[in-house]
Amino acid sequence: MPADLAARVTAFARACKAAARSVALYPGEHPAVASALEAVTAAAGASNASGLLQLSVLPDGLAVAGRVMARQDPAVSDLASLLHRHQIGQLTISPLSDAEVWRRFLALLAIPPDQARMRGGIGKLWASEGETRIEVCTLDYNALLRSRLDGDKATWEAIVTSCLEGTAFSLDDGMVELLLDLVADPEAIDRVLKAVEARLPAGDPEHQTPAVVARLLYAVAQYVASSAPDQAERVMVALADAITRIPPETLGPMVGRRRAAAHPDLARFIDGLRGRIDDRTVARYIATEVRGGRGTSRRLSDAFCGLAPDPDRRSAILALARDSVQPAGADPDTALAQAWRQSEDLLLAYSDEKFVSDEYDAELSRIGARAVDLERDHTDPSDVLAAWSATVGEGSLRLLDADLIADLLQLQPSLAGWRELAALATQRVNVLLVVGDFPAAARLSEAFRAQADGHADSAVRAAASEAIQQLLTQSTMRHVASHLDTSDRAVVNAAQRFCLALGTVAIGPLAEVLSREERSRPRQHFIDILIGFGASGRHAVERLRQSPNAAVRRTAVLLLREFGGREALPELASLLDDTEPHVQREATRAIAMLGIDSAHDTLARAIQRGTERTRTSILGVLWTLPDEDAEQVLSHMVVHTPYGGALWPIHERLVERLGSLGGRTSVQALSTVLQRRSFRSPFRMGALQRLAIDALARIGSREAIETIESTAEYGPRRARAAARARLAAGIGRPAAEGRMR
Repeated sequence: MPADLAARVTAFARACKAAARSVALYPGEHPAVASALEAVTAAAGASNASGLLQLSVLPDGLAVAGRVMARQDPAVSDLASLLHRHQIGQLTISPLSDAEVWRRFLALLAIPPDQARMRGGIGKLWASEGETRIEVCTLDYNALLRSRLDGDKATWEAIVTSCLEGTAFSLDDGMVELLLDLVADPEAIDRVLKAVEARLPAGDPEHQTPAVVARLLYAVAQYVASSAPDQAERVMVALADAITRIPPETLGPMVGRRRAAAHPDLARFIDGLRGRIDDRTVARYIATEVRGGRGTSRRLSDAFCGLAPDPDRRSAILALARDSVQPAGADPDTALAQAWRQSEDLLLAYSDEKFVSDEYDAELSRIGARAVDLERDHTDPSDVLAAWSATVGEGSLRLLDADLIADLLQLQPSLAGWRELAALATQRVNVLLVVGDFPAAARLSEAFRAQADGHADSAVRAAASEAIQQLLTQSTMRHVASHLDTSDRAVVNAAQRFCLALGTVAIGPLAEVLSREERSRPRQHFIDILIGFGASGRHAVERLRQSPNAAVRRTAVLLLREFGGREALPELASLLDDTEPHVQREATRAIAMLGIDSAHDTLARAIQRGTERTRTSILGVLWTLPDEDAEQVLSHMVVHTPYGGALWPIHERLVERLGSLGGRTSVQALSTVLQRRSFRSPFRMGALQRLAIDALARIGSREAIETIESTAEYGPRRARAAARARLAAGIGRPAAEGRMR
């Protein structure tokens, strides 16, 4: 094929395969369908720009005028395989095809091939659409078999498709001869199996052999029924005899009721064969497998249940098989007798009907035929493939494993069995924490919590509580902390789920780790987790402030500040007298940041009653607060802290600081100072009022100047004198200096 034509056909194959996938998987209104149809329409137009494009469909490729590609793209093989399964031998595309035509055509291709054949085949369905811009030519496999039986030499190299779903090979003379030999010699089934396996991919990774063999036999029966009806019964008996010579690993899936349920026509054919197999034949089959040492295989059980679906019939068959394994009068064989007992117990008890419904198993069989090898798929974008791959990634599998263990914990009726599962779950949680898989660890911890809170058996509830305690080892929260240096909220939320499921017993270990944590992000994440405990966490934090460890007490302050509100004030106030300066400073900051009058009163009382070290520590923190917060708390303290003794220097510092902060609240507080009188220390009050006048002058606002003027007229004597002196000296220069500061 010329290189330019090969490139156009390849582009068309890629677009057509992608569009077929979109039409099959998404609803018609999905944007992916519209874009895929546009792409295949454009590719088809480019490939047949010079006229009709006529593609011959080979089992694994496409040809144009008998010419194939030198190097074939995987998309070409995939599209050819799809058309091949629908018995399409030739596809002719008109230059006038549009998106709507392709949508209707690809919707038919999305129908499973066996269902399409039940409705007359893809050719008949497409013909009923009355559309000529895409033409399909299909091959009739029964007609091909008939021509071969009539003696006409068929050119099998030209056959490019077959009616066998799930195959990727063409029939040749040898295969047809083997199929016809079955009519005369059922033992030829062994040669048919070998021929099928030789034509399937190495090792038959998709396990197609049972389906392929069943459909080959079905094709022979169809041909005979239509070409020689008088021979149909003889052929059905021969085919029934033939399948009892098939190994269990192939026969079991062939006669299994659930696999057949996905293909009604084939199911009826298999039922017809099964009805022609008597009990002695089935017994002989079972005895042969037992003597060969294969009596306890699951596949033999599947085959036995498929050949004898009636449970009442199986006992009689096994009685016949027992006589066949050890005939009466023969020397006893202990090993064989033991093998028979094991086989008989399994074959009588085996059934998976109560675990797997017909509908579920039929759907699995149908979906299996549409599986995609993602590593070799070239249709979807890499991000889509990555998303699909993630569903079977390690994290997804670990979560499925956790779900399974959690379900088993809920279903386990006995305490001993529950403890065994709990030990497994505990071990699994430890591993999950090491790798940082919090969603799976949270699932198991939530399962323990649910059992501890709601199990009907008190012994199980107690055991679940013990299991939660076992999770709280010294390393548990260290592992949690090691993975919290992240901005990924999903990880943090999952870690919080894990800790909350453990309950309030986790608060202490969390606080211990938080007290030693130096990194900012893990610290904040731990605080968020502890806050998530709500009222329970709030009460637990109250105990932390009594810890002998100063770092833990400091952590308690942080948490109390985060919980916030008036409720935290008493606990924070008790820490203002802490012997550890860091704890004292953190408590001061937390109280000041509450922003309520009662908090400011608490600080004022602490300054009034505290030691010199306490006062220095509190004021040091207040001086470093943001201006807005500092103005509120310092103004409150100036107004409400009593004067006298060691408090005079503190008031002087507060007044000077308010002059630097400015603002309406500062002016109001300084105005209050100017209205005060002190009969015990008039000179100290006068000095303080002079500082207040200077502070107002530095502020320099209109309200500050009006306060000075009002004081000059109506204030106490010493305050009036200071105000008049400031007004006489001028306010502009000090105000400008204050603003520069």
